[in-house]
Amino acid sequence: MFDQGQPAVMFFTGDIKGDHERIAANGGTFTMPPTEVTGSTIAKLNDGCGNLVQITQLARW
Repeated sequence: MFDQGQPAVMFFTGDIKGDHERIAANGGTFTMPPTEVTGSTIAKLNDGCGNLVQITQLARW
């Protein structure tokens, strides 16, 4: 799944930019910075164990 860019888990947030900054400041490695897509903004990070984690902020928030 990692090689295909598929996240193993997805979490929703109300402040994706703030979460991105906080996680990156604490050593998190993002494979995709916050990126606007249809209806939401998503970011993907490496969990350090071979999985991708996606955080999502819906546009309606």
